[in-house]
Parts: sequence; structure tokens; C-alpha cells
Amino acid sequence: MHPILFHLGPLTIYSYGVMLALAVLVGYWVAQKEARRRGVDPDFMPTLTFWVVVAGLIGARLAYVVVDWPHFAPNPVEIFFIWDGGLTFYGAVFLAVPVAWWLARRYRLSFGTAADLVAIAAAAGYPIARIGCFLNGCCYGKPTNLPWAVAFPFDGVPRHPTQLYSSLAGLIIFLILWRWRTKETFAGELAFFYVTLYCIYRFFLEFFRVTPPAFWGLNIGQVASLAILFPTLILWLLGRHRWGRKSGV
Repeated sequence: MHPILFHLGPLTIYSYGVMLALAVLVGYWVAQKEARRRGVDPDFMPTLTFWVVVAGLIGARLAYVVVDWPHFAPNPVEIFFIWDGGLTFYGAVFLAVPVAWWLARRYRLSFGTAADLVAIAAAAGYPIARIGCFLNGCCYGKPTNLPWAVAFPFDGVPRHPTQLYSSLAGLIIFLILWRWRTKETFAGELAFFYVTLYCIYRFFLEFFRVTPPAFWGLNIGQVASLAILFPTLILWLLGRHRWGRKSGV
């Protein structure tokens, strides 16, 4: 693992932070291309990116802190140590969605279009961010004897490199979305598709991660995936029925 890339005088450059920044840049570049294809105001994407990233980071960190509160309770200052890793995707979505809705109204753009742009940006950046998790040595999996197991420094036990599983799954999801984005039948459908694919992948990934069960033998990540997946599918089907033949994208 390489949690620290290098030192620049007194400044420490962390691999997790660098990969997260790269993920944002790549996500922005991809979403900007999609925004131009859709004829969206060029000024919208920089504003959307800035505020969604800020809201996403806050939401992702808060969700992680809440889930792992026993660790942070005696060390509250560590809540701000984002460079050590510890962001939850679902928390990011929780705060990013209302911010995207607010900006869409401000720019007189449909929320569905804004959600699609956020989805394609998130899908593009996610695989890169997960490589940052691998370099940082966080989000590791259960012990295994598989040939591709990785021994992490904290205990030296060969484990599932779930960060790399996530990165590969994220890349596949992005390629599916990129290929399918011109076929959606209403604005917002791309976002529904992304959330659906993410929830499915995340549910199965959690079987390989070191997370204690919370309900019915499932861990919190799996419960959250199911809780979001089913309403998403219902709204997606309703959207196709109501807007599918009316909306241009």
C-alpha cells in the first residue's frame, strides 16, 4: 500500500486525496461532454460540480462517521481526517440529490437532466476513487486463500482486494451507462439506471467485506442497497410509463 505518495516540504500528499481529486476531474470532463451533447448551459456544469462535490463529501463523511461512531466518539477530531479514507457513497447521494435539484431549478433545467449528469460523472470517477482506497489500505475484504489475495500492512493476512473489485465493477457500470445514455426514454432515466446497477453491485460486494451483520444476517451496506434499490426500480418503471414517450433527452 502507498497511503503517502510523497512529501512537499512540510506538506504530505496522500494517495487517497490525489485519486479522489483525479476522480472529480475525470467525472467533470465526462459530464461536460454529455452536457454539451444535451445542449445544457455551459455555465451549469462547473457550478453543479463544485456544489455537488462539496455536498457529496460532507454527506459521505457524515454517513461514515455515524456508522462507525464508536471509533469517532473518543476521537472526535478524527472526523475531519478525510485523507485517511472513510467516505460512504450513499451518504454522498443523500446530500448531493437536493443540491442538484436546487441548482436545476436555478438554471431552469429539468431535475432529471441534472441527475443524469451527476450520475455519469459519479460513474466515471468512482473506479478511480476506489483505487485510492486500495492505495490507502482501507475498505479491505475478508481473509482468503485466492491467488489474487492481497496482504494489507495492518495485519499481513491475505484478503480479498475488495477495493479493486469495486473499481472493476465501477468501470463496467460506467461503460454500460456510456453506451446506453443515448437510448434513455426520459430525462432522469440514466440516473435511475446507475443507482440500480450500483445497488446490485454493492449488495454482492458486501459479502466479501469485513462488516458485521446488522439485520437478518445482512450488513448495513446490504440493507441500504436493498432499501434504495426497490424504490428506485418502482420510480424508474413509473417514469417510463408516465414520461417515456413524451420527453426528449
